[in-house]
Amino acid sequence: MCGGVRAGLDGETNVKRLYVAGEVACTGLHGANRLAGNLLLEALVFARRAVQPSINHMKSFLRRTREVREEFQSIMWKYVGIVRSTVRLQTAEKRIGELELEWETYLFQNGWEPTMVGLEACEMRNLFCCAKLVGSSALARHESRGLHYTIDFPHLEESKRLPTIIFPSSPVNRTWSSRQLHRKQIC
Repeated sequence: MCGGVRAGLDGETNVKRLYVAGEVACTGLHGANRLAGNLLLEALVFARRAVQPSINHMKSFLRRTREVREEFQSIMWKYVGIVRSTVRLQTAEKRIGELELEWETYLFQNGWEPTMVGLEACEMRNLFCCAKLVGSSALARHESRGLHYTIDFPHLEESKRLPTIIFPSSPVNRTWSSRQLHRKQIC
């Protein structure tokens, strides 16, 4: 696009998180037309200034996502590891739900939109989904079989040898991540 989108000294516009540089920008440094945006000074200075806030924003997003992921891993290891109990699984289920809500709140408060796609967001969404499936499946099984060892139900019982069937959760009180995955399952 070429034109004269009014921009400040950092390439910022009056639209939150929209930065411009080059032909589309009207910085006023070399005039108001698009040819002014082609000058080397504009290309070097304003392009860098316009991209830096996005870099800072992504670093913050990645740092928070990394912190959430580490806490998530700790919860899974501590409560949903090899030796399980109903109380520990319920604790994990509750804490994972809270953590997912905290993470999503952070995303949306920092400009994330439900239609956006990003590797880290997709990975976290999938991790939360898998954790919920593992937790709900473990809570539903009232026997120990294979690597699934529950201290509340320590014995293998052939009468309980049934396939594990996982149903999508109800649409009530679901998070954005869950709604995205549920929508994809139906398609």
